[in-house]
Amino acid sequence: MNVEMVSIFLGVLALMIIIIYIKANMKICSPNEVMIFSGRKVKDKDKGAIGYRVIKGGRALKVPLVETVQTISLNTVPIEMDVVGALTRGTIPVNVKAMANVKVAGTMEKGLGNAIERFLGKSQSAIAITAREILEGTLRGILSTMEPEEANANRVALARQVSGEAIEDLERMGLILDTLKIQQISDDKGYLEAIARKKNAEVHRDARIVEASSDAEASQKESEGKKIAEVAAIEARKAIIESEMSFRIQRAEWESEANRSEEKAKVAGEISRMEEMTTLEERKVETNRLKYEAEVVIPAAAEKEARSMKAAGDAAFTFEEGKAKAEALRLLREQWEMEDSKELFMIQMLPELVQKVTDVISSNLSVERLTVVDNGGNGGGLPHVVGSLAGSVNAFFEQMRTLTGMDIARIIEERHHISGGGITTKK
Repeated sequence: MNVEMVSIFLGVLALMIIIIYIKANMKICSPNEVMIFSGRKVKDKDKGAIGYRVIKGGRALKVPLVETVQTISLNTVPIEMDVVGALTRGTIPVNVKAMANVKVAGTMEKGLGNAIERFLGKSQSAIAITAREILEGTLRGILSTMEPEEANANRVALARQVSGEAIEDLERMGLILDTLKIQQISDDKGYLEAIARKKNAEVHRDARIVEASSDAEASQKESEGKKIAEVAAIEARKAIIESEMSFRIQRAEWESEANRSEEKAKVAGEISRMEEMTTLEERKVETNRLKYEAEVVIPAAAEKEARSMKAAGDAAFTFEEGKAKAEALRLLREQWEMEDSKELFMIQMLPELVQKVTDVISSNLSVERLTVVDNGGNGGGLPHVVGSLAGSVNAFFEQMRTLTGMDIARIIEERHHISGGGITTKK
């Protein structure tokens, strides 16, 4: 149990020692400063082995008893410059007031190493003094190449030129120039004031000259304007007269053209009317022609076509009827050639023959009233009439036998016999 307590105590003690060590040696760098850890050799890609390492914004542990920690501020350092007796071109001394802002470079590429070597452990005032000396020297050198009035008139260009030439010197010191403004340029001898008065006098003189010239030019312009106005009025009157004449001529031409157009319109109307009448007559002729065709030609053609088609139909019917009759006669002849067929044919025709005989008798004998007179056996009276009819029937049967070769009396005698006044078929 004691061993465990000792182990816990030692663990807590070690943890407290670690926390105390970290708290004592942990260095935190804010964004507006650079922290330099000196005392150990560190490799640099440009300078090789150097005796410090740089932390910009962040944190790092310091090695106790080996490293020391210092900081350089990256805040802007304002510099007020009051250059007195700076000689310009022409050995005229001037006084210049300017305001600049400089700061320590933030990266090794922009010269932070140079600032560490020159300003580590120094105050901001030391940086300001160095930067002021560089800027004043540059400003004096540039002023020596310029006229006082030129420098005074082009302060922005002067500040830009000073900044451009001082940048390289400031970079070698590890500093950066943020801004530079020329506030005032003056001289103790009154040169700039005299120049100003001269300029003012020249300006006033030029103004008076310009005013006089303007007045003269205005008078001249006014007279020229009047002349031009008079000429313009004359030209305007002339233009009005010419316009009126032109309008009258144009109106006469318009009226003449209108008359010609009216005559042309009349002639064109007559021509159009004649053309319309001609067209109307042509349409009437065409209408009569179409009416004649519709009432006479087309019906005649249709009737002719109908007659032609009817004649063709009748011919076809006659032809087919003839063919049918010929075929019927052929079949009838074939049946007639058969022995039994003749007899059957005659039996079938017997009613018709009887009807024919009856018709013959009825057509040759018209009896309204029958009177029987005995002629004394001289062949007169009813027996004679009956005998005449029987002779007619026998003559008819004989004619049929001669024409057809069929003996009807024999056929009737073979097929039938008369018994009891009726006709009985012979079996």
